[in-house]
Amino acid sequence: MAAETQAGQRPKLLLFGAGSTGRGQVAQLVYEGGWDITLVDRKPDLIDRLRQAGCYTVRLFQPDGSSRDVVVDRYRVYHTSEVEAIADAVVAADLVVTSVIATNLKDVAPLLALGIRRRAERRPHDPLNVIAAENMERSSTVLRSLTLEHLAGAGAIDLDRLIGFPDSMIARVVPVAEDPLLLLAEEYSEWTADAKAFIGRPPELMGLEPVPNQEARLRRKLFIHNTGHYCCALWALARGYRYVHEGGRDPEILAEVSATIAESGAAISAEYGFSLEDIAAYRQNLLDRLACDVFVDSVTRVCREPLRKLGEHERLVGPLNLCIKHGLPYEHLARSIALVMRTDLFGDEQYRQMHAMLAAGGPERILTDVCHLGPGHPARTFILKELDSPGFPCRQ
Repeated sequence: MAAETQAGQRPKLLLFGAGSTGRGQVAQLVYEGGWDITLVDRKPDLIDRLRQAGCYTVRLFQPDGSSRDVVVDRYRVYHTSEVEAIADAVVAADLVVTSVIATNLKDVAPLLALGIRRRAERRPHDPLNVIAAENMERSSTVLRSLTLEHLAGAGAIDLDRLIGFPDSMIARVVPVAEDPLLLLAEEYSEWTADAKAFIGRPPELMGLEPVPNQEARLRRKLFIHNTGHYCCALWALARGYRYVHEGGRDPEILAEVSATIAESGAAISAEYGFSLEDIAAYRQNLLDRLACDVFVDSVTRVCREPLRKLGEHERLVGPLNLCIKHGLPYEHLARSIALVMRTDLFGDEQYRQMHAMLAAGGPERILTDVCHLGPGHPARTFILKELDSPGFPCRQ
């Protein structure tokens, strides 16, 4: 049965970003939950295809290769230039979500601000929540700040009373589609939002889980899912594989990945109170999915941007520091940090920068300036020694 508002109508989602992730996860979940959908995108060709077709299909796969189809046919779609229609959609919405890539949030902000002004006039007593479902920390908080810049001089708008911006974490594999009307995705989905940041009652929305500790859920995902996926790609690249699933089917690589996220998982358990059973199940879910070849994911895509991924709070150094904080082993995490510095990808600007730093100041410079593992850090000596060893034999 479709979800209904108090007026007996279906609730309405406004989704900025009609790409693969937005339509293949957020819109699919919302549609199956009985909501009506308004899509906004900046690509004219995509807008035309969606309007002409009147529907699109999301094919959801299990790790064993079985699948089911969801045909999404209850939507309207606007180009970003249709600012008046978009503003009216903000007024009508029961929830606004973005899926536009973090760097494009600045382009959403003026459209959202116009809609918020109009909503404050027409529905001054109806709160609205805006969730930036992006692959970044505190994305909704960032969007709030960007939107405020366009609300300067907006008079009596009480943003903290009218609009909530709950920070969010979202995870599902949805590759870029060859046919925009047929999206392939994994059935697995994780989508949480900070329960404390909602204005009013959180929406009853299939697939969205309001949680009391968003930071804990974000760190669990980043330090287990992202850490394991990245490590699998690094070792697969070192062994000459082209795709992540090939690494996931190599017993030695899978054992190394498992050991690495066992370390980060133990640290997450100690820091945030997840049970070891919960962590083990979360780890195993990832390990099972790594070997799935339904979605062919290149190791070069996953291994890109090494300087960002070696950051202090990122997927390798972050859990390593948690391990040290709680007196836990960190050998495999340290080995992965060394492996990043032994890796190179032609054409990736951050690899060029990293190797220039290595040539000028050695690995010590990377550890100090990028990882913030300065002289005297407990893991520093181990990482430097590990740089001389591949960890286990690689097949070049």
